[in-house]
Amino acid sequence: MKKFFLSCTCIFLLSELVAGVSWSAEPAEKQPVASISIGAEYATGSYNTGSTTRSVYMPVIINWYPTERFDVSVELPYLYQSSAQVTTTLYQSGAASTASQTVARRGGPGGMATTTTASGSAPSSSSTSGSSSVSGLGDIIVRAGYITFFENDSLPQLRTSFFVKTPTASVSDGLGTGEFDFGGGFDLSKWFGDLHLAGELLYTRQGNVDGFGLKNYLSYSGTIGYQLTGTLQPMLTVKGATAPSDYSDDLLEVRARLLWNFVSTVTLDLFASRGISTSSPDYGAGIAVIYSF
Repeated sequence: MKKFFLSCTCIFLLSELVAGVSWSAEPAEKQPVASISIGAEYATGSYNTGSTTRSVYMPVIINWYPTERFDVSVELPYLYQSSAQVTTTLYQSGAASTASQTVARRGGPGGMATTTTASGSAPSSSSTSGSSSVSGLGDIIVRAGYITFFENDSLPQLRTSFFVKTPTASVSDGLGTGEFDFGGGFDLSKWFGDLHLAGELLYTRQGNVDGFGLKNYLSYSGTIGYQLTGTLQPMLTVKGATAPSDYSDDLLEVRARLLWNFVSTVTLDLFASRGISTSSPDYGAGIAVIYSF
């Protein structure tokens, strides 16, 4: 883990040294100052427990872009689960948090640079059990990102990121672990005409909780998208993670996604997902509206 964070630090310092050289291009158009997104996501699965659990994740995400390279965001989620038996699940920020970064950060050919934030592929765990439904405030997540290199004709855009998950969700209701988590990683994106490729790698260190069997884990995603029209971009994403606890298998799912920039400052993000591993949700779907200003 020390080597991982040392590598991220080196990348950040290197970007400061080389900023302004010819192959570190500037963004192609003016950046927004901030954005706010409101979303709702639904997932259902058995998660290796023998019973089906349905969940709804409704985040409000506020992003601020103090410079063209630097971004900060806060995610305030509300959760509902039909039971507290889920042992592992992806943070269900696939529509809201990833879209808020995607539509707000424009750089390089194609006009959009898809970035998957830290929460779009970070699993969480719960060891509680019960049959009654639970709901309430989820864990608030604070993120920061830095675009090390903007995309140009030969090189992809590189963005490093860090996040902290605060323990605001109820442990007794099975909505959180009651511990701080933190992590960091990087993502790459590149346009080839109307074809867009992106990928992310993220390491998460989880807090220690007796009986949860929590483990540090590595999460990843790969995306292929196509700018179908000036306002529509369909995408296909594969995302997964190593097992986040002793009671979970590795996570893996595939997502079909559509971004619709129906006005210059507002984007609609839709997705549907299908779990591949037994510890991932069997099915999921989500919608988010992102306003940039």
